[in-house]
Amino acid sequence: MGGKSFWAMKQIKNILLITKEFQSEFQGNVGGTGVFYKNISEGLIDRGINVFVFGSAKKPFDIQKEKLSVHFVKDYFKKYFLMELLRSVTGKISFLEKLHYKIYDSEAKYLEKELSKFIADKNIDIIETHDWEGISRIAKGLKIPYVIRCHGSWSVLNRFFGYGAAKGKIYSEKKAFENAENIITVSQSSQKMVREIFGNKDYHLIYNGIDTDFYQPQNSEKISKSIFFIGNISTEKGADTALNVFIKVHEREPATTLHFIGKDTELTEQLKRKIAENQIESKVIFYGKKNRNDVKDLLSKADVIIFPSRGETFGLALIEAMALEKPVVCSNLEVFSEIITEGMNGLIAQNEIEFSEKISELFSDKNSALNLSQNARKTVVEKFSLDQMIGKTLHYYQKISS
Repeated sequence: MGGKSFWAMKQIKNILLITKEFQSEFQGNVGGTGVFYKNISEGLIDRGINVFVFGSAKKPFDIQKEKLSVHFVKDYFKKYFLMELLRSVTGKISFLEKLHYKIYDSEAKYLEKELSKFIADKNIDIIETHDWEGISRIAKGLKIPYVIRCHGSWSVLNRFFGYGAAKGKIYSEKKAFENAENIITVSQSSQKMVREIFGNKDYHLIYNGIDTDFYQPQNSEKISKSIFFIGNISTEKGADTALNVFIKVHEREPATTLHFIGKDTELTEQLKRKIAENQIESKVIFYGKKNRNDVKDLLSKADVIIFPSRGETFGLALIEAMALEKPVVCSNLEVFSEIITEGMNGLIAQNEIEFSEKISELFSDKNSALNLSQNARKTVVEKFSLDQMIGKTLHYYQKISS
């Protein structure tokens, strides 16, 4: 800590979050980043800190509450339709690549100008923003310490998980990390991937956390021999694997049911065709995307919850399921191994056959399932609580702003 004691460090009073997602009545359908920044805002406010949030969205909006001020301007490419058209065209033609990048530079200048107006009368102590789309570029000239938290950049998703990504977004992320000094990674696995792409920086590991008071065991009647899947119905999240595994289990255990909770994609129709071919329509349920209260209620009915994802930077849905005291079976991802200790607080499967075998074991050995479930919640309470994450985040803020 540079020789400074904790008490000598600067006390944080005003925090600015820059994000393109913030869960609210104006932006309900957001991903994990939007939920994260809503949660961390509430946690910081509970500790007496003023939180300011700046971003851009399809429609501008403002929220004013005690200790919370949110200002979202209209998305640059929605405001200037011609720039959206140019971005689309130049992104497809290689010799127009420089112009494509200049368009993203223009977006950054627009946001920087709007941000400067928003914080003109605010005494901001520190700024936090996310890694994807390189939005931290707009904080560079403010002479305020800023932190990038790595939720999962397009650069990482593209290189390691095969996601398609616009060249301009990857360009913006590269520009953002060139100037970044303070970076939070959410797992050891994430840190390794980020370092490989963006080089050596001052990386600081803080695991994501959840509200363990909200996510706690419910007195719900379980659906016997039920397998639950939570996440977008996509190949990246392993929804196809979930169905293949279910078919294998169902052959041995005809009473088994499969429950999908998550946003439908193009894959949904393919899965439904396969379900029809196997004549198991009555055994597979698609709930669609649900709010967190409904998700908690549904998962509380699960016998087993599976996470067959092909790639993650952390695993918020996993620790939420564990906090609900549910037995989980995960794919063999490095990041899941940071959370799950095989046979202690969950199970890890190498392939579809192992998934099906381990699920069947949990169905038949209730004592083992109960032991895994209880240890799962204990792990989350001890290592992945929201309160712990906010405490470590504030300590880091104080360190880099002193």
